[in-house]
Amino acid sequence: MKISKIEAIPFNIPFKQDMHFQFALRVSKFCNHVLVKVHTDEGITGIAEAPPRPHIYGCTQRSICTVIEEALAPSILGMNPFDLEPIHYRLEKVKENLTAKAAVDVALHDVIGRATGQPVYRLLGGWNEGPVPVSWMMGINEPDKMAAEAGDLFARGIKAFKVKVGLDLEKDLESFQKIREAVGDEALLYIDANQAYAPFDAIDAIRAMEEYGLAWAEEPVSKSIGQLRRKVADSISVPISGDESCFTPAMVAHEIREGVIGLVVMKIARSGYFQAKKIVNLCEQAGLPCLVGSQGDGALGTVAAVHFAKAFRNIRYPIENTYFLRLEDDLLKEPVALAGGLIDVAEKPGLGVEIDEEKLERYRVRW
Repeated sequence: MKISKIEAIPFNIPFKQDMHFQFALRVSKFCNHVLVKVHTDEGITGIAEAPPRPHIYGCTQRSICTVIEEALAPSILGMNPFDLEPIHYRLEKVKENLTAKAAVDVALHDVIGRATGQPVYRLLGGWNEGPVPVSWMMGINEPDKMAAEAGDLFARGIKAFKVKVGLDLEKDLESFQKIREAVGDEALLYIDANQAYAPFDAIDAIRAMEEYGLAWAEEPVSKSIGQLRRKVADSISVPISGDESCFTPAMVAHEIREGVIGLVVMKIARSGYFQAKKIVNLCEQAGLPCLVGSQGDGALGTVAAVHFAKAFRNIRYPIENTYFLRLEDDLLKEPVALAGGLIDVAEKPGLGVEIDEEKLERYRVRW
């Protein structure tokens, strides 16, 4: 089998009118992603989703399409999709562009799963045959609205909530307290500041939230402030979770040596499966648990993430990939299996999903 063609197809799907998502870096109002298709000479096609994040990774929808078409695809055309080591050796010669490379990798794994008749999660590790719990990401809003949103979702079965913070310290504290009151003591609550807090504000905020059962704090301060970041970690009683500081295996290894973080957020949309396996194994050896986070993935990216969450025993927390529920539509022929706070994938070869080509034509961007 040989890779015969790689397509990068931009598409835009708007959010539902009342589901815009604000966090410390920006406000999201639509999904402007890229569908990646890896074709083979045996008629098997693998698919994946690449979400651009210019404020985090420096990539845009156009840049993802361009780097795949002009650099990544030409470097691996004609190769056997099973030869992941030599494929990634070539992909890594292109600097940065994490999400583009990750999407190519996920699509290759989809090809391998389809060719072997196995779901991807079994190829990766096969730890969990059942569904996995989800966490709902809560955008910054008025405290009462955030509490009402959390209470409604808790009643529908979601028991974990990631609360975005970092723009207004007093409002963050009020929101967290009201959310706890709305969901009770059973729910898992944690925050993500996207590095927006000043160090001593972070200490004050986290200490105050600890009284209301804060589980951990994701990237409360800039990853670049050195000893002050350690000061924050040493001044609180909950772990710091690494996300923006943990893009690659090398970055995770550095964070492990520094000893500041207590768990690692993994995003398949930026690492693909090839690099994510290295990260989860590094963390397991260091005694750090992992969770699978969201990069604003649509339905296809969510399915890819669920496969990884089911594959490894060191994925110990609810998966954060519920972002697709904010979108008016998706590209899949069949909906994602989410019910009662649990999400699963079909027991089918590869990722187990197919693209609805009529929907793709409807949402496709043509420059």
